Amino acid sequence: MKSITKLFRIGPGPSSSHTIAPSNCAKAFRKLLTEDKGDIDVSLYGSLAFTGGGHKTQNAIASVLEGYNVRFHLKPLEPTEHPLKMEFEYHSFEENYTYKNTYYSLGGGEISSPDDLSVNEPDVYPFKDFSSVKDYMKENNISSIKDLCLAFEKHNTDDELMIILKTMFKSIEDGLKRTGQILTNNNPRLQYFRCAGDIEKVALKIEEVEARREMLITAFAYAVAENSATGCEVVTGPTCGSSGVLPSVLYYGYKYCGKTLEKLRDSLYVAGMIGNIVKQNASIAGSIGGCQAEIGTASSMAAAALAYIDGNSLYQIEYAAECAMEHFLGLSCDPVDGFVVIPCIERNGMGALRAYNAFLYAKYIAPLRINQVSFDNVVSAMKITGDSLSDKYKETAQGGLAEILKNKDTHC
Repeated sequence: MKSITKLFRIGPGPSSSHTIAPSNCAKAFRKLLTEDKGDIDVSLYGSLAFTGGGHKTQNAIASVLEGYNVRFHLKPLEPTEHPLKMEFEYHSFEENYTYKNTYYSLGGGEISSPDDLSVNEPDVYPFKDFSSVKDYMKENNISSIKDLCLAFEKHNTDDELMIILKTMFKSIEDGLKRTGQILTNNNPRLQYFRCAGDIEKVALKIEEVEARREMLITAFAYAVAENSATGCEVVTGPTCGSSGVLPSVLYYGYKYCGKTLEKLRDSLYVAGMIGNIVKQNASIAGSIGGCQAEIGTASSMAAAALAYIDGNSLYQIEYAAECAMEHFLGLSCDPVDGFVVIPCIERNGMGALRAYNAFLYAKYIAPLRINQVSFDNVVSAMKITGDSLSDKYKETAQGGLAEILKNKDTHC
């Protein structure tokens, strides 16, 4: 299991797996080249080929390889061992040789390569699942997930997570102020104008407490999701596509519940551990596991964080994470025309509200009964479900809402 800080990456939207990761692959490949000129052929497979246009994948790669003659080859239907595969092949102008590397986007901006081992991130934790985390904490008399993390992290994690938290909040505050259209293609369904600020204004006028809270959380989630869709800086949580869920509930706690920055920062240890377990045992990439892997995981992370902030027990934290994920099982990843507008922005709002509801279940129902579904159980179910989903529902814009609302004159 990797460092929890690797789950929270600061970078531009609209996609961690289709934008941040390809950019990182291009940076890694460029470092290996000894010449500053030549041709580079970049082959994109699977979801990267199907929806790279809407996610600006080619732009992300080309901007890193500026100065080279870059040629892109889209291979959406060619059989591949990984749905987020990229091949970079350099051809020298001055010498008769080529250099080729294969890279994979793993979700959340992480990459790996069988050829360039320098990009493969090392494991930090020895844990397989949440059960092993709990066992270790019990055996070593560790009372909190934060203390557990600090026993394995090798850097100043408190400072890093505070930067992450403040960046999340800045994304919300900036998103609430921004207006204008999110540029897509000519599909009339995708002519979307930012509305997070308007939702906040409406929410502040609502007298009913619960409705006001839910609309404020929604506004905060929309603010980040709209930022991501326009390529602004966000924090993966665990992905760009789900980057509005966790920040929205934390920001509400900060603005309206008097929670301190330090307490909210510490909740990221809990959220990070939950996300890490999903990533290790299933996936956080929509191209691999469907949107359950993105919004479902983000909702679990947010629900667990809320349970921690409220002072709930470890059992209740697990209950919150499990409950949030269980009711997103099977959620397809079906971005219309490959753009993260429909259904992605609205899903961030719904994911945040699901997280809050799961936290309430954990707080008030968990003490009354023993939950028969563990967090590890639901992650296993998520893996089985994701593996069973047709590729049409894994960020290829070939099924679901993407099929119903597609622009027949536009190719992704």
